[in-house]
Amino acid sequence: MKYYFLETDERNKIPYAINKNHAFDIRHVTKEGLAQFPRWNMTEMIFPQEGFFPDILCRPCLLLSETCIDVLMMYEVDASYRGIKLWDREKGVSATYFLTAMEEIECMAEETIYNRTGNRIEQLVLDKEKIGNSAAFTVKGYKRNGFIARLDYVESILRREARGIRFEEIYVR
Repeated sequence: MKYYFLETDERNKIPYAINKNHAFDIRHVTKEGLAQFPRWNMTEMIFPQEGFFPDILCRPCLLLSETCIDVLMMYEVDASYRGIKLWDREKGVSATYFLTAMEEIECMAEETIYNRTGNRIEQLVLDKEKIGNSAAFTVKGYKRNGFIARLDYVESILRREARGIRFEEIYVR
């Protein structure tokens, strides 16, 4: 099975300064910590001129569109999430996203390639046996903004015309 790293395509003009009013504590965005959040939250953002709302926002935390969360729930029935309403007070623009904390799996293979000083991963390699049946997850020790998704999840969101996402194939051994 193929796996891909999904992240926001930064070439688009996307919302920024999300949670500028500190409506929620980002430190508590964990699988267990999401239970402390209200079911719906409203937070401020800045929406750029000629802006675009992608289906995945990775900063300051993982926010998925309704399309992406619906597909996630098909593959990961125990995934937890909370609703987030992004709002630009000055422009009067808003969008609905879902805050989620993906399962973190320790599945980095020994074949992962680091830079010369050993402080940055240049090529991530996953151990297929440690992944199990997970369709979407983050990798313990891999600090890039985004998440790993199985090919069937990726195909499902693309069939539903997800936009503004960058995909990178990840090696699996």
